[in-house]
Amino acid sequence: MQKLNENGLENAKADMNPTPSGSILQKNFIMKAFIDDKKENYSNFVPELRKRIAAVRERNDLLNLLATSMLRLNEFTSVSIHSVDHHTNTYFPFFFNQKTSGRNLSEFKALSNARAPLDDIIVRDAILADKSFVVSLNDIVKSESIPFWLQVNYDYGLREVLVTPLKIKNGMLGICYFWSKKAGSFGERFIHVIDHLSTELAYAVSNTIIHEMLDPRGWINELLLTFSHDLSEVRTREGLNSVIERDLKNLFHFDEFLITAIAPENRNECIFLTSLTSHPDLLDWIRANLASEGIWDQAADTTIPVIINVENFEFDCAPPCLNSADVEKGGEIMLKILSEGNEPNFGLILISYRQNVFDPADRQIIQCISRHLSTAISNILVNENLERKEKQNALLLSFSHDIAAVRNKDDLTMAIEKAVSQLSNISRFVIRGINEDEKTMSLFLFDHHVKRAIEELGHHFVLDAVYPIADGISDAVLAGNETIVYKLQDWIDSGKAPSYFHFWRSMDVEKCVATPLKTGTRKLGIFWVDSDEPDVEMIDSMCAQISIAMSNIIANEQLIKYRQQLEVENEHLQEQIRSIYNFSDIIGTSAPMQRVYQLMSLVAHSNATVLIQGETGTGKELIARGIHESSPRKNKLMVKVNCAALPVTLIESELFGYERGAFTGAFERRIGKFELAHNGTLFLDEIGELPLEVQVKLLRVIQEREFERLGGKVSIKVDVRIIAATNRNLFAEVGAGRFRSDLYYRLNVFPILIPPLRERREDIPFLAHFFLTRYNKNHFCKVTGISGAVKNELKAYNWPGNVRELEHMIERSVLLSNSKILNEIYLPDVNEQHDIGQAQVITNLADVEKQHINDVLRRCGGKISGKGGAAALLKLPASTLNSKMRKLGIVKNPTIE
Repeated sequence: MQKLNENGLENAKADMNPTPSGSILQKNFIMKAFIDDKKENYSNFVPELRKRIAAVRERNDLLNLLATSMLRLNEFTSVSIHSVDHHTNTYFPFFFNQKTSGRNLSEFKALSNARAPLDDIIVRDAILADKSFVVSLNDIVKSESIPFWLQVNYDYGLREVLVTPLKIKNGMLGICYFWSKKAGSFGERFIHVIDHLSTELAYAVSNTIIHEMLDPRGWINELLLTFSHDLSEVRTREGLNSVIERDLKNLFHFDEFLITAIAPENRNECIFLTSLTSHPDLLDWIRANLASEGIWDQAADTTIPVIINVENFEFDCAPPCLNSADVEKGGEIMLKILSEGNEPNFGLILISYRQNVFDPADRQIIQCISRHLSTAISNILVNENLERKEKQNALLLSFSHDIAAVRNKDDLTMAIEKAVSQLSNISRFVIRGINEDEKTMSLFLFDHHVKRAIEELGHHFVLDAVYPIADGISDAVLAGNETIVYKLQDWIDSGKAPSYFHFWRSMDVEKCVATPLKTGTRKLGIFWVDSDEPDVEMIDSMCAQISIAMSNIIANEQLIKYRQQLEVENEHLQEQIRSIYNFSDIIGTSAPMQRVYQLMSLVAHSNATVLIQGETGTGKELIARGIHESSPRKNKLMVKVNCAALPVTLIESELFGYERGAFTGAFERRIGKFELAHNGTLFLDEIGELPLEVQVKLLRVIQEREFERLGGKVSIKVDVRIIAATNRNLFAEVGAGRFRSDLYYRLNVFPILIPPLRERREDIPFLAHFFLTRYNKNHFCKVTGISGAVKNELKAYNWPGNVRELEHMIERSVLLSNSKILNEIYLPDVNEQHDIGQAQVITNLADVEKQHINDVLRRCGGKISGKGGAAALLKLPASTLNSKMRKLGIVKNPTIE
């Protein structure tokens, strides 16, 4: 700064005192003219000078006039003028006595930084003075508050200055200074003339300022034309940044700029363009303080730019760049609202790291270019919108092609990830689908970013979590058709945030965008994305296609599920068709069978669990099917599970089903027998063969009527009627620790004991004729009857294999018969029966009686007296039965073999 002012004063010295290389004659002429003018009458000179001053329109003309004509009245070294800006309470140089041809005013102002407060020494006296006064620099140079420009002039060698206030109607416009290198240079007559001309000088300064603002022939007009032309060609933000940095800084000085979009609720919420990328602290400080101090509102109320001196405001924590020791304290900001039509759209902020840089001329320039700048911004936005639309259309077209190929969740995840990777405003996404109960939601799919976060944070529980729809968030999203943006921390602070908001926040997500997924009136779920600046229109367009794909996936999964269920049902129906019986298929009119019929009729119409016990081959499945066919569930399936026929490793998956990936080879979901028997009957044959670990899970299902598939986490509720059957003595198995007592009592709600065939021998002829008719027809034989001898043989045989053995024996005999009457039956001999271990050799009446008592005791579980005891069934007093048992050597708790 000092160097520039010294150069300016050197130039002034050169103008006033030509160098030795100049013309000696010219120097002598000027000095002679000056001496001659001393003798002239001042009254003749002043009117002419007033006319010349009144005609001045440019700074150079005014400077030349003062530097030449005034020199005829008094000898001085140089002349300068300061302008006064009452809006900022500062003053700044209007001109120095320097060569002005080809000057760059913007550069000059930037380097000189000549703005200073009006309370500076000399300036404050000039404001209060009505007339000119002389100041000796020797008297004030030692003052600590001396302005730098006075110090520079003193260092240059100037020792005295004539100070003339320039006022119009008592309004201070500026100050004129005449400088001299020696004391006592200014005479009273010269001072008197200057006072008389001060008003004309003030008007000359005012006219010059106005002329420079309006004169289209000035240098500023050329720069404005260049700036306007360059703005008209701008189509991108980068182009606008270049024009501002290149052209606008030629018009006047500033260090940084900022263009912000104006929003009603937050004046500078969105940054449109800025050079403050390397000063984030300054950017944050400006955004925080301009709105809080009401400066935006002040700028919106006026059409001219607002200049803010940072030092005059009590801003908090000003950034270092505005508080540096290398420059004047604080900085300066100029703000102009840019309007397109009648609505303010953007704000232009120009920042200087130094004070007192912007002047009224700079304001006028900004006011002139604001309309062009608004148009350029509008053009950029239109161009960006067109480019964005083209990009979106191309992306949506590609996305629609990918969606068309989607068949499952993995395909949909890949399609969405591909589309999202091309959108910078979306980081992560999750789809939560509505469950079958239509009251809860679960994760449907999510991207690999969320998967990685779940693994790193250990939030595996969210994979199988079930969330209620009515949580204040999900129900609000699903109730509408629009995308909703949620600020997570606000909801968390309010205490109303659902648990998944905390999950998102744990991943440092600030905003979540929720869009309902629907097809027609059907609600499918919610598409959640992590986005700070969401493109709602784009998300809506994507969700329309995601909804279709999601609906197809759900429908496809349902089809697969139904297909599997139909396959299993078909298998069971085929089995039922092959073994179809009606109630009349149960053959027998004996008293023991009449008791079974009575129990069946009592339990058939209830939902009670039935436990059917009996030896192998007694027809336990036939009884179970008869109960089912007589119950209200007869139109639904009766699903049979042979617990003895399944490997231990497959029993659980067979009963409860499994999810895809639950174990090696589980390539798809499979429903279990419980789920298949929903609303029907589940027949658990050979229940006594279940391992203990499966018994625990079976107990829970019977108690709660709900279960989980193998590898699944979601509980499935079922309505199943349980009928269990066994040839074991479960009571004895409980005592031996091979069967859980709690499961036994759960199953033994309604026990039915099927009598062995040897205890209802009167039914044997009827059963034999029934099987004879069946196999005679099946094998195209012509056997029509059974001889009496064969019937007697059948009755006399012990039938360890019970009805099943009788059926197979009749089938064999029919195939081997050569006549219409079955005259021979191929019964096994005694030794063969003994080898099989299913019967004992009967040698005498005592053995028969012992065998019969043992069979009855087995049926009664070892109980002798009381209701349901062996004595009651044998129609004997308990004491008589105990006596017989001691006599025959029978123990009280026989084991069924």
